[in-house]
Amino acid sequence: MQKKKKTGLWIALAVVVVIGAAGAIWAKGYYEDHYVGSDYFTMVPMNFDTTPETLYDRNGKAMEMGKIYVLTGYNDQGTAKELEFTVRGDSSSDYPGPGTYLKVISSKYLVNGWSVTDKAGIPEKALAQINAH
Repeated sequence: MQKKKKTGLWIALAVVVVIGAAGAIWAKGYYEDHYVGSDYFTMVPMNFDTTPETLYDRNGKAMEMGKIYVLTGYNDQGTAKELEFTVRGDSSSDYPGPGTYLKVISSKYLVNGWSVTDKAGIPEKALAQINAH
C-alpha cells in the first residue's frame, strides 16, 4: 500500500510540474507577442489631416482629443507592417505632421512606442520602400 501512495505522489508532482512549465511557456509567448518589439520606419503622408478629433473608448464613450495614425511601416529588411497607434493632445502641434519620419516600435500585436526620426536614421531598405509609396 505504501508503494501506491508514493507512486500517486510522484504522479501528482509530475502533473504540477508539467502544468507549471506549460504556463510559463504560454506566459513567455504572450509577453513576447505583446511587449517585445522591432523597429519599423514610416513617413506621415503629405495629405494627412492633423485636426484633433474626439477619441472614444470601446463602449463609444467620448474621451480626450487625439489623432489615430494608421500607417505602413518597414523594418530594416524592407518588410511592410500596418502600424496603428493613437497620439493624444488638444492641438495639431501635438501630432507628427505630414512629411515627418517616424520610428515605430511594434510587437506582433501592439505598437509599443514611436518617435520622430530623421531620414538619415532610416535603414536603406526601409527608406527605399517609404520612397516607393
